[in-house]
Amino acid sequence: MATCEAPLLEVRNIAKSYGKGKKAKEVLKDVSLTLNEGEVLGIIGESGCGKSVLLNLISCLEPLSSGRLLFKGEDYTGRKPASVCRWFQVIFQDSEAAFDPKITVRESMRENLRLLSGNVADADRRIEEMVSLMGLDPKLADRYPRQLSGGQVQRMSIARGLVTEPNMLLCDEITSALDVSAQAMILQYLYQLRKQRGLTMIFVSHDLALCSTFCDRIAIMNEGRIIENGTPHQIMDEPQQEYTKLLLDAVLYVR
Repeated sequence: MATCEAPLLEVRNIAKSYGKGKKAKEVLKDVSLTLNEGEVLGIIGESGCGKSVLLNLISCLEPLSSGRLLFKGEDYTGRKPASVCRWFQVIFQDSEAAFDPKITVRESMRENLRLLSGNVADADRRIEEMVSLMGLDPKLADRYPRQLSGGQVQRMSIARGLVTEPNMLLCDEITSALDVSAQAMILQYLYQLRKQRGLTMIFVSHDLALCSTFCDRIAIMNEGRIIENGTPHQIMDEPQQEYTKLLLDAVLYVR
């Protein structure tokens, strides 16, 4: 009898509040989702809807208020960030914050490897492989972050996450601070990573049009809840919620 493989990630009815008593503010409310290996999930919503908080909870950077998190069927709710960072690497919007300005990009990547695995014997080969994979000259890794362009730093930030060989990348608005050409370049290399390595990703953005071309599924967030979840075709052509329709109207207006 065939067994049903567990999803790579399951988020079950999680909630997050800040503060206590009457001053408590609930920023995530009963959020559930699943993600299979090799899948890319886009999470769309306006600023303040809880997208970034959701990534922080998945990667254990913040504790849940309630709910459960499972990785390959294993409950990891309440674990420390260091115990799950081999599974998840978060790529932040502010890519420069990922690097210590006082050391070179290569040194920062080596430190990341040392902290996660304790083994840096093969570090330079892995660093150069991932930097090349992002379309950059490996020699650029010997520069300081301030000596690179915004697009180069963001690609180095992705390479820094990949060098530890995580199961999943959690991308938090990683293209929003870049110009259009740099955005296109980042997406091109992420698309190649998907094809070559079957990389699993959660791609947080406020850009519905962008996610519709890149993601397998899209979840729409509003006021701390996922209100709609479907394929790009379902979201773009058959939206069920009024908020989703408003987002689509905004996309059409901009175009």
